Amino acid sequence: MNTELGDDGQDESEAARFAALPPDFPRPANLGAVSGAQAKFLMTRYQGRFYSPGCTPPELLERWNNCEDLAQQLAVKSIESKTGKRAHMTETEILDQYLPRLIATGWVSEPEAKWVMRRTAELVGWQAPPSAFP
Repeated sequence: MNTELGDDGQDESEAARFAALPPDFPRPANLGAVSGAQAKFLMTRYQGRFYSPGCTPPELLERWNNCEDLAQQLAVKSIESKTGKRAHMTETEILDQYLPRLIATGWVSEPEAKWVMRRTAELVGWQAPPSAFP
């Protein structure tokens, strides 16, 4: 595999994928502090830049890949449900019943689960349920 490194030492393809992350994809909220007389906050250094913990390009790309994969799987499952055992439910109801189940798995955070539901709705061309919005 031949990759080119940019000026910041970051893999060009990684940088392009990071730049292409959907703007509405949730970033982890890490509230933390370090004791002392002066205010301090937590940061992670990656490729010479500082990021909030969990927000470096590789970390966010991994989270996004997992969420996108879940959305693709739920899109297939949602269409199967609409033509099968949940044919009596509206499209919004089908998506809405998946949200608490996804949150309960612990695979993703609640904001990520809501994003997955919005992305699933987009993939199948349905309206996202109100519960999928922050």
